[in-house]
Amino acid sequence: KPTETLIASGSKTGGRPHYARVKGLTLKERTLPFHTYMNQRRAFGVYPLARVLMAGVGHRATIADEFGGNPSSNINFGSQDYLGLAQREELKDAVREVIDLFGVHSAGSPALCGRTRILLDLEQKLSQRFGMGGCIVYPTGWTAGFGAITGFVRPDDTVLIDALSHNCLHEGASHATNDVRKFAHNNLSELEDQLREVRDKKPRNGLFVVIESLYSMDSDSPDLAEAVRLARKYEAIVILDVAHDFGAVGKNGLGLLETVDSVSQPDIIVGSFSKTFAATGGFVACSAEARDYLTTYSAPNFFSNAMSPLQTAVVNRAFDIIFSDEGEALRARLMKNVLHLREAVLARDMTIAGTPSPIVPIFVGNEKIARLTFKRLTCNGLLANLVEFPAVARGKARFRFQVMATHEPDTIQQAAEIMARSKMQAEKEWAAMGAME
Repeated sequence: KPTETLIASGSKTGGRPHYARVKGLTLKERTLPFHTYMNQRRAFGVYPLARVLMAGVGHRATIADEFGGNPSSNINFGSQDYLGLAQREELKDAVREVIDLFGVHSAGSPALCGRTRILLDLEQKLSQRFGMGGCIVYPTGWTAGFGAITGFVRPDDTVLIDALSHNCLHEGASHATNDVRKFAHNNLSELEDQLREVRDKKPRNGLFVVIESLYSMDSDSPDLAEAVRLARKYEAIVILDVAHDFGAVGKNGLGLLETVDSVSQPDIIVGSFSKTFAATGGFVACSAEARDYLTTYSAPNFFSNAMSPLQTAVVNRAFDIIFSDEGEALRARLMKNVLHLREAVLARDMTIAGTPSPIVPIFVGNEKIARLTFKRLTCNGLLANLVEFPAVARGKARFRFQVMATHEPDTIQQAAEIMARSKMQAEKEWAAMGAME
C-alpha cells in the first residue's frame, strides 16, 4: 500500500530502500529519490524532524513545521534544558554585560586570539570541578567529542567503543583509525575480550575505550569503576562522555562520576553545555600534558572559531547556579519530576527503559506505529522527539521525553495521558489500514 511505504521504511529493492541507493552523475539524480520520499512523508504527516521553535523554550513551546508553517502550542518534553535555565534573567543579564566587554563574536580560533578571558575562566572552572590539570572549550559539544578522539587517536591505534555511544564519538573514531571495534552496549565482558585480543596483537599500540556516563537513547549507565579497572589492566586510555548527566544528576552535579573514587576516574572527560548549561558548546577535560597536545592536534580546536563571548558568558553564569545550593535544589526537583513521569507512564501500561534520569525513553518498537503516534502527538498538543532507525536499532523506535526541573505535576500527568492516547489511536489507525488491504 502506498501509505505503508511512507509510514514504514520506504519501498525496498535488494534489501535497501530505493532512496538509499545513490545513482547518477548529477546532483539532482543522486538526491531526487530521497527528496521524493521525504516529501511523501511530509504530506502524510509522519516526518518528525527539523521542526521550528517559534518562541522561547519552556514547559510549553510553540512549534511549527520545518518551513515555519502550521504553528501550534504544545506541552514541551522535547527540549534539552534539564534544569530549566534557558529563560533565566541572570543568564540574559550575563549576555548583555559581556556585549559591552567583548562584542558578539570571538573573531578567531583559540590558537589565534579567539580565546577570551571569560573563556579562560570557564576552562579553569571545569578543570577544578573535575580535578583535572587542563581543559579546552569547543564551540559545540559535537566538535568536542569528535575533536577529542581525532586529536588523541593515531592511525595505528585501536578504539573500542560502546555501540550506543554518540554519533560524534563514532565519527571521530572512524575518522582517526581503521581499527574501530564496537562492543555490545554496556557489555563489559565483551569489552574485556576485545581488550585482551587487541593487546595480544598490538602490545605497544595506543588503545582507547570510549563510553558514556548516561546514554541518551536508553537512559542507562555503565559500571564505570569496572570499565576503568579493565582499561587499566590492559593499559588502555578511557574517554568518558558526560554530556547528559553533568550538572543535572547527582547531589553535587557530577552524575556517574560521583559514584566512583579517584582511582576509577577516566583519563579524558568530554561533555556538552547544550543539555544543562543553556548554551551551545562543549569541552574536553584532561591532564595538563594532554591539554598541550590537544590544543594543536585537535583540528576543531585549532581551525574553528572559539566559542562566542555570548555563549561563554551564559555557561559561566549557569555554572555558578548549577554548582550552588540552588543548583542542588533544582536537581532534586528535576529528579522528583523524572520519577513522577516514569510512574505516570507505567500506570498507563507503556514501556520505559533505563534508570531515572532527565531522559525518559517510552518504547513503541514498531516504526509504523511510532510514526503514526508522532502524527497523533502533534495533533493532541504534545512535543516529544521520535527516535528511530538508524539512530536506534530497527524495531526499537521510542519517544525520548526530556524532563525539566520547571515542569509542573499537572503538566507531567497531561503528557503521560496524551502519549498513551496517541499511541492507542495510532495502533487503531494502523489496524484499520491493514483491514483495507
